[in-house]
Amino acid sequence: MVTLIYIHKIICIPLIIFLGISLSHAEQGRKTPSRDGVLSAGPYYNPTSKSYFELVRMQSGSGHSRWRHVNSSAQKRFFKNVPGHLATVKNLATHQFILRHFVSPEPFWIGLRFFCGSGALQWVDGTDASQSKFSAWATKWARRDDITCSTQRIEYMPVSYTTKTPTKSLKWQATGPEKGYVYYLVEYSTGKE
Repeated sequence: MVTLIYIHKIICIPLIIFLGISLSHAEQGRKTPSRDGVLSAGPYYNPTSKSYFELVRMQSGSGHSRWRHVNSSAQKRFFKNVPGHLATVKNLATHQFILRHFVSPEPFWIGLRFFCGSGALQWVDGTDASQSKFSAWATKWARRDDITCSTQRIEYMPVSYTTKTPTKSLKWQATGPEKGYVYYLVEYSTGKE
């Protein structure tokens, strides 16, 4: 009987270690996507929003991507059979979660847009962000009434997280729709862990 338990441990432990190679990226502790874009950072579970977040880097050779492209790419990603979308950061707890879990040397797209004509600020899920008590704007963008679209032809300005701020901490910044970034933050709204 003791020998059988011992043999069971000898077989199971290497099997668990072998299976550990295929653990999620979150379990591997990645915080920055690999340079070639093959591995992402996350997904990490945020109990406040009851969703998972994953920082994705575009595949090598695909260059920088505009917001429209990564918005579409995010919707094609799945985790736990739930489709993704560009991240919505609607409260301080979720913002702090992102600060703790993701490191990016460059700006990364999130699911927020400033509409030039109406001045509306909207998340990809349709939520009106201008009514929120929370925001993480960089100093330059803190007063949204100062945001101006460079030409009349621009429908909206997408928003990214950037560290190009006086404090070097992650803050929101609106940019032109033709701007491209390598990284984007995907959210999987699972509703549970």
